[in-house]
Amino acid sequence: MEPTHTNPTNEPEVGGGRLRRSLLFVPGGEPRKLERAREAAADTLILDLEDAVAPESKAAARDYVADALRAGGFGAAELAVRVNAPHTDDFPSDLDAVLGAGCRTLLLPKAERPDEIARALAAIDARGGQGVKLLLLVESPLGIASALAIGSASTRVEALCFGHADFCLEMGLGEADASRGVTLHGRCTLAIAAKASRVAPIDCVHLAIKDEAGFRADAELGLALGFEGKLCIHPRQAVIANEVYTPKAEEIERARRVIAAAEAARAEGRGVFALDGKMIDAPIVAVQRRVLERARRAGVSTG
Repeated sequence: MEPTHTNPTNEPEVGGGRLRRSLLFVPGGEPRKLERAREAAADTLILDLEDAVAPESKAAARDYVADALRAGGFGAAELAVRVNAPHTDDFPSDLDAVLGAGCRTLLLPKAERPDEIARALAAIDARGGQGVKLLLLVESPLGIASALAIGSASTRVEALCFGHADFCLEMGLGEADASRGVTLHGRCTLAIAAKASRVAPIDCVHLAIKDEAGFRADAELGLALGFEGKLCIHPRQAVIANEVYTPKAEEIERARRVIAAAEAARAEGRGVFALDGKMIDAPIVAVQRRVLERARRAGVSTG
């Protein structure tokens, strides 16, 4: 059995050490959008062979995506491919096409059970993909109920992503509103499971493409729930997600003040101290160190 994620410092980590504030879906069957994705600001580009591609267009989309992977030119963005689910007939053909073109990160949809993750990894490894990383799209009641187990299924799992639209469908809900009710509960459950598994929690899409204010509010809610990034379906959403998930100047300054005060208190033999009228202890200091680390990864702070 492959070892699960461990962290001797007990500090939550961004999956694989990579910043994934924005993960933008790009339809794999549309060469024009694949080309335009080279100009997108997303941390991760998800070249999509699943829901964005009609069944009769799957073969052509594989060729388009493989060509895009070989051509490169996407800058610093991480390239991932959403393949079709492992139980489908398209899955082996997807693997053959994208692994042969050099893909090193896969978004695996319909993630529900650890044994399915293990079988998918075996199929990947059989094609020479031993170093390929997995982002898991959790989009069903079973997936949410098993989120801790699938997040811990392999050290090659780097993120759990919430697919709330399919979750709502299986729950028999009339609308895909992730801000309330059982869907919000599922959203929270995934964030907790990802943190417990030491992988990155990635928040769900916001389906109203032109509602930038609504997207920003939803992204800010996700940040408050503990998510580290957000799935996007439009390049403008990626820009907003980057803004929301990058620490602000005042947050960075606050973090620096807390850490400086903590170091001064430690030099005096004190583990607890007051700053701006509030008591500060080790967990709060650790949170502020995490703020600075995210700022550094986002390129807005060197400290």
